[in-house]
Amino acid sequence: MQPFAIDEAEVYPATHHFRIIITAGSASRGAIEALLADFTVASPLQAGHASAGGRYQSLQVAVHLPCRADHLRLDQALRAIKGVRILL
Repeated sequence: MQPFAIDEAEVYPATHHFRIIITAGSASRGAIEALLADFTVASPLQAGHASAGGRYQSLQVAVHLPCRADHLRLDQALRAIKGVRILL
């Protein structure tokens, strides 16, 4: 079931920008980099801001996705990585 109806031909292919919040010091970044090897990365994974208390770290990446199925596959795989707290 799709979360909302879209005309895939109007949206894909497209470059999507992700912001990923991870637990600082976790192995999440390495797992994310390994996962991204299966996708066309338009802008490489890079560190963003750390939380004020240093507990969390944001990462940013842009990925070229040819279809909705690949978008959902990437989304689910990122959310399944231990240490990933929020995916935007």
